[in-house]
Amino acid sequence: MEIVVKRLDSQGRLLIPREIREKLGDEVIIVDLGDRVELLPRRRANLRKFFDSVEIDELKEWEELKKELWME
Repeated sequence: MEIVVKRLDSQGRLLIPREIREKLGDEVIIVDLGDRVELLPRRRANLRKFFDSVEIDELKEWEELKKELWME
């Protein structure tokens, strides 16, 4: 863990050191915890792991299936 002290500029901006920016990536999530702020890397979810995770034994008519899924 590294501790770096930085000043905010007159518009409240903070220059994050390159090494930290490279670890975080191009987009971050800013979490306001009241007494401190955390920057978390925003990573894209890998939805491929859910592919074929649900099996349907019986193919139903679309409207019937939709009613079951969305409880219309």
